[in-house]
Amino acid sequence: MSSQLFSALSRFRTAWLKRGWSYDNRFTCVASTFDADSAQDARTIIATTFPHAWSDRTLPSAPAIYREVAKRTGGVRSAQMIFGAEPVGHLIPYGLWWPWEEGRTISLRVGLDGASQNELVDMCQVFGTEL
Repeated sequence: MSSQLFSALSRFRTAWLKRGWSYDNRFTCVASTFDADSAQDARTIIATTFPHAWSDRTLPSAPAIYREVAKRTGGVRSAQMIFGAEPVGHLIPYGLWWPWEEGRTISLRVGLDGASQNELVDMCQVFGTEL
């Protein structure tokens, strides 16, 4: 079951507009930054893997598991978003869209809530990072 998820994440990484990913130890996820001018292209790519999206205004209507992920990662502020896909077993795939205050850069973090250490290593391998 999780092999399909990791295959989807691999396709996502291949399609991503920037090839550079790093591990974000603070949130136990991988992260990529990109220019805000590429936001529409990024959103199109994100939607192929993470079809659900919530903003600070729509988060109350999100499934409880995504509200919890948002809470654990600092909430969803104005202009930020949380993206989600259907859970795969105990894994809850998500993306965090965080525009920077200077307005020219956006960070996307991708994580697997509920992942074991081995599953985090697998995710890092998909994105070419290390824990």
